[in-house]
Amino acid sequence: MPDEQEPSIKVVDRRRFRADGGTVEGAEEAVEGAGGASGEALPPDEAARTIASQAARIDELTRAYAALVEDNKAFRQRLERERDRALDAERARLAQALLEAADELERAVSAIPPAAHPEGPFATLLGGVRLTLAGLEKRISELGAARLDLVGAPFDPRLAEAVDLVPVRDASQDEVVVEVVRAGWRIGERILRPAQVRVGKVAKA
Repeated sequence: MPDEQEPSIKVVDRRRFRADGGTVEGAEEAVEGAGGASGEALPPDEAARTIASQAARIDELTRAYAALVEDNKAFRQRLERERDRALDAERARLAQALLEAADELERAVSAIPPAAHPEGPFATLLGGVRLTLAGLEKRISELGAARLDLVGAPFDPRLAEAVDLVPVRDASQDEVVVEVVRAGWRIGERILRPAQVRVGKVAKA
């Protein structure tokens, strides 16, 4: 009876040897680990779930970034509004102080008797006071203030204070400002100082 051929046995030695003949510990595990991570494709369901999760995360980050941009924009706008309000308040405060000085000069001009100008002994002084007054009013205007033009306009208690009533015959002058005693000023929509005026009043028969 012929000798039966013994089955061949294949031996795979995954040991790694150093130059001195010793084995490298962990080499076998590293090779096996590399084979396990050979880049096999994910199952379709798992891949779809991964893509959906990443898309949702990207959308979440995009929305968060957009919200952050809007918050930053709103913050800058609030800062600008606060700055503008602070500047307006400071301009109003300074203009008010200059107006008080201008009032003093106007009273000084009014106190000089008509006989003293234009060629009287106070003519030079009067001219200097008027130049100073004009300079103050220019500075007030440069701060953004404007004089209220009320003569001939209907009396508005939001803009002026009535200090006197003047009898008038023309009915069209009834409740109309006929004279400004002290000028009023405004900065934008804000009344810096109301005017003092005389208002026409038709006498009843």
